[in-house]
Amino acid sequence: MLHAVKAMDAEHDDLLERLRRLREEPDPRRRRLIMLGLLTAWLSPRGIEPILVGGAAVEFYTAGGYATGDVDLALPSAPEVDAAFAALGFEKEGRLWHHADLDLLFEAPAPAGLPGEDAPRTEVAVDGLRVVIIGVEELLVDRLRAWVHWKSDEDGRWTRRLAKLYAHRLDWGYLRARTKDVPEEAEALQRVEQEAHPR
Repeated sequence: MLHAVKAMDAEHDDLLERLRRLREEPDPRRRRLIMLGLLTAWLSPRGIEPILVGGAAVEFYTAGGYATGDVDLALPSAPEVDAAFAALGFEKEGRLWHHADLDLLFEAPAPAGLPGEDAPRTEVAVDGLRVVIIGVEELLVDRLRAWVHWKSDEDGRWTRRLAKLYAHRLDWGYLRARTKDVPEEAEALQRVEQEAHPR
């Protein structure tokens, strides 16, 4: 047991050293992803996995084409999560975690209704750190629903953009299954698919 505690302390020391170096990262998008990787590594021994969702996930999949200033995470509300954020230098403001020195704003837990907990995922390494992002199909469904139900033209534009960028790798069968129960969603997806695969 003592060996496990010492190993965890050494890992935390390494993460805190990486956090200190993060101040030198000039790219805000990369800074957010590295911080998410640090948070993921901190929470991993506790069996908790933050998942990037929302606008920051769109930003990731569009390589910065979509810009956001905050990071939405599918993450449970738990004392271990609060302790991890605090250890990494964040201060809590409601659901928001703010890191003034690094100009970072994370929202965790994310607002109810955002996909992530049980949706397909993408894993990437950023500066040697594991980052988990909601799968592009589920993100596309999320944006499509905002477009259809909230009449959000901006979400419609990003639904189409994601579909065009990933047309040949998207699981269109999965997308059709996710939208088949709501005729407006199914019709919107059909239009998006036709645009992504012009004849």
